[in-house]
Amino acid sequence: MIRIVRSLAVGFALACLLLLILELDHGAPGWWLPVAIAVSSVAVVLAAIATALAGVGGANVLRTAPSSDDVADAEREGRLHLARVLDISSTGTEINDNPVAALRLAVATRSRAAYTTTTRALIDKTRLPQFQPGGVVMVLQDKADAPGVTLLQSPPQAWRDRAAEDTSVRRMDEPPEWAAPVSAGRDARGFVKIPAALLALLVLVGFAARLYPVRDDVAAVLTGTPLSEVAAAQERRADREASTLDPVRAQEVVDAFVAETGQSSFTDVGLGSTTATATVPAAPGSDNTDDLVWAHGDVVQNEPSSIQPSGDELPLRPFDAADVDWAALQELADRLPQQAGFEPEDAVTVQVRVPNPAFGDVGRPYEILVWGSGPYDDASVTYDPDGEVVDMYGGAKASEVAEWDAAN
Repeated sequence: MIRIVRSLAVGFALACLLLLILELDHGAPGWWLPVAIAVSSVAVVLAAIATALAGVGGANVLRTAPSSDDVADAEREGRLHLARVLDISSTGTEINDNPVAALRLAVATRSRAAYTTTTRALIDKTRLPQFQPGGVVMVLQDKADAPGVTLLQSPPQAWRDRAAEDTSVRRMDEPPEWAAPVSAGRDARGFVKIPAALLALLVLVGFAARLYPVRDDVAAVLTGTPLSEVAAAQERRADREASTLDPVRAQEVVDAFVAETGQSSFTDVGLGSTTATATVPAAPGSDNTDDLVWAHGDVVQNEPSSIQPSGDELPLRPFDAADVDWAALQELADRLPQQAGFEPEDAVTVQVRVPNPAFGDVGRPYEILVWGSGPYDDASVTYDPDGEVVDMYGGAKASEVAEWDAAN
């Protein structure tokens, strides 16, 4: 399982990195790449640890110290044996500063001929001298029909005395090795066999899973569309998807403002980027105002406006949020590039506001101002509540906005 997760995560991380280099990752969650790298790294480490602990051969798996009941059962079944240490070597692994050692042992049994096997044990470093070549130790044979043994570092006293008095095990010739049978479908380490081709395929699956959300952009690049154009289009699309002008999100934003203030009266609501702003009466009927800011799904600011209404702005004549078709604002914003004759560099903003009496209040409860700026020009279009144009300003030369501005 670890190798499968590792392969998928490596493929996903490679695709994330490639898209980042090509600048085709606009709109992707920022945590995808670091999480994929972290999962890959953890899986690699876990796989390395599993390999180190598994050793070579089924008899070489690191085993936990058996319980006293396990020792008693093994003694009753004749699976406790003396063994001579033929060789001890380091595996390079330490746990709590104690080494995991590989011991090659000559095991003397009472039920079959002596045999040689290898086991791994976590050895208390203070006891290492007891396990040097030539020393006699006690082992527990895990199964009567398999060579795997577990080293007993604190054996029963009777067996400890037997090991200290033994001469036959110390003098016996090195017996033949009893190789552990390899289970069907597993390799020599006991791991489930996974063909290298399948692991490579899983890397490709992880790679493709990351590319799938941007498959149209990848196809455009592969069919000859300049990378810069594809990246720019993707960035605009990502900005649009994150914009507070999204019909569903716009309503969510306004609902959040209403929930925060306990009223649906507004003098101004600004939408367009990933944040939104609003100005509301400080209290129903009040001529003082508060400013609010929405970001990341919640109202993050609610405080008195730095500039309070005065003069012709009073008394306040707020509009009711329920009277505004918030879902229609995106369409008005989408019209601006064609009307203005340029592609705005940043997100188009839309401001739903009370008309300014200084410019002639024509009795509209609110107006909709759509604004954007380009490298050399800016433009705005103002609509009435029915979506009819009432004013245009700026725009590129010969654009609809510029011609309206010149004529009015």
